[in-house]
Amino acid sequence: MSNIPDLRNTVFITTLAMLGAIGIVVRTFIQITVIPGLVVLTPGFLFSLLGGIVGGIPGGIIVGVITGMGGALSGTEVPILPIIGNICLGLGSGIVVQYRKERDSWIYGVLVILCGGIIGGFIPSMTIFASLVESIEVIAFYASIDMLQAFLWAAVAITVERYMIRPLLGSYLYVDRTATLPELDAEEGSTND
Repeated sequence: MSNIPDLRNTVFITTLAMLGAIGIVVRTFIQITVIPGLVVLTPGFLFSLLGGIVGGIPGGIIVGVITGMGGALSGTEVPILPIIGNICLGLGSGIVVQYRKERDSWIYGVLVILCGGIIGGFIPSMTIFASLVESIEVIAFYASIDMLQAFLWAAVAITVERYMIRPLLGSYLYVDRTATLPELDAEEGSTND
């Protein structure tokens, strides 16, 4: 089983498109404002994280951009924060998938949760809020809320990929390109005789 899908795989492209489409709708319409104009709680984080888990760094960035547009269009936050934040969410989970071969290990799960939360929740909020708020304590508080939310959604994303996406699409997404199929070898052998 290959860790990252082939970028020419139609099922892979369709899966990313579906994650992005659902993500933009969820990110636009389902949100709870914690601090008006700055912090919202939303299940939209899930889709950017799933993009990274399914498609590595490229998948995370693609789905992150699409989902982030939903947050920017909703008008409940500074428009740049949801775009950068969702790209970083997908990048955080995608980095782990890119470099860890075993998707079922507990180390993989911990790394996805930590990288998704720190790279996708804490760092973008710390950097973008720094230009809006003068107190480092307030910035750290806002960033911590986003980080905790990203931790939660990363755990959900791991579960969704493992128990929903992988059983349905795993044989199409994670195909080992170096393996040969016995049926194809038999066909090639019979035509050469």
